[in-house]
Amino acid sequence: MTGRWFDYFLTNRFADFWAERMNEAGARVCVITGIGFDPRCRAVLDQLLAVSGPGQVAVLGLRFKTALDLIEPVKVLNHYAEANLKAITDTGCEQLGFGDVQLQDENRFSAGGPSALRFVSKYIEGLAQFRHVVVDISGMPRSVFYPLISYLCSRADKGAIHNLHVTVSESVELDAKIILSEFGSADYIHTFRLTDKKKLVWLPIIGGRERDRILKIHNQIKDDCLEICPILPFPASPLRKPDEVLIENSEVLFQELAITDSNILLCDETNPFDIYRKIVALHDYYSEKLSTLVGGVATVVSPLSSKLLSLGALFAAIERKLPVSYVEAGLYTLEPGAMEVFQAAHISPIEIWLAGEPYNGVHP
Repeated sequence: MTGRWFDYFLTNRFADFWAERMNEAGARVCVITGIGFDPRCRAVLDQLLAVSGPGQVAVLGLRFKTALDLIEPVKVLNHYAEANLKAITDTGCEQLGFGDVQLQDENRFSAGGPSALRFVSKYIEGLAQFRHVVVDISGMPRSVFYPLISYLCSRADKGAIHNLHVTVSESVELDAKIILSEFGSADYIHTFRLTDKKKLVWLPIIGGRERDRILKIHNQIKDDCLEICPILPFPASPLRKPDEVLIENSEVLFQELAITDSNILLCDETNPFDIYRKIVALHDYYSEKLSTLVGGVATVVSPLSSKLLSLGALFAAIERKLPVSYVEAGLYTLEPGAMEVFQAAHISPIEIWLAGEPYNGVHP
């Protein structure tokens, strides 16, 4: 079994890594970031500017719009988003462009993926001028960064992007302050759709209380679903997290879906390449063992957990062309006092070098 990212580059020493890169002759970097209410959306840009010289850093910004922008809780978050946009523009770095990305259409169906791709694709020639392109997903929903990273990987494979990086500033403490609600229907993420009727193996990646989203996705795929293998974070922080996730979701997993203990898979919460490898291995195993018995088999992933685990699932979906079923939140709200916690937090981005120089341009 081989994989594109079985040898990979990941580091938590973000500032040290980029200080070395930016000291190279002719080094320039463009950061693609989603500009929302979360101040983590500007952390990568700020830290890059701190280790770079004049004219080395540019930004391509996606401003998110929703169908609920006129209701009061969203107005408050949009105020924070405008403050983050101003902070980014006030840095004085080169502004490649800013564009609005509509996350829902007029019927409140997910539209963020196509909207983001239309915007970013207009700047592909401009991105070719930079030695490095960084996609910071800290402020991006999965419905946006899944198709966006897949698209940029394909462009990097064709030489349109020299070096492609993904960064994320993840914090369990901060994520817990964000409340998701107004869930829509289960649907396949743009460019990760199930194109043919096949029997399905479903890998839901679970964190927290997810009964509603689990059932929505199961109802979408249940007629063709042969096997369900839930994925839980472990090792994780705190160490009891997988036990807590099982307790919170025990009714839906063990009673409503009749999952057996042997089907539960544990993946390192801090390393997306652990879950990437395990999903690729599971997909290859089930494809080999079941296809001769039932015909075509597809592995469906559902990223309902942290962004690092979601990234690993994305890498597997890109490599094996897996469908991704997801339920997106239509409304984000903050717990009381959350913004003070956000502003006081020490944010440490994680750097993943996804395509370019370390891989010698060779892809399986």
